[in-house]
Amino acid sequence: MDENKMNELEAKGGEIVEKLKGMVKEGNVTRIRICKGETTILNLPMTVGVVGTVIGAAAAPWALILAAIATIGLDCRVEVEKKDGEIITVYGKDK
Repeated sequence: MDENKMNELEAKGGEIVEKLKGMVKEGNVTRIRICKGETTILNLPMTVGVVGTVIGAAAAPWALILAAIATIGLDCRVEVEKKDGEIITVYGKDK
């Protein structure tokens, strides 16, 4: 992969993670999914323990999200499921 593409992935991935962090801090996110087409690549439940760890600045969940985005490239969809069941597409095309 060329350097321009890597820089684009890194910048876009960082932007997506910052959006997700903001939503998680609001406290109404129950799940984060990264999908490619109809296939779910990463399905990360935001349980009370995970949210506490994330807000406590642990990098593991965010590193996992960035790794998934880098692996499948920008041709993915990042979704957030809220407590009320609403699904918001943070990045990519809706289903």
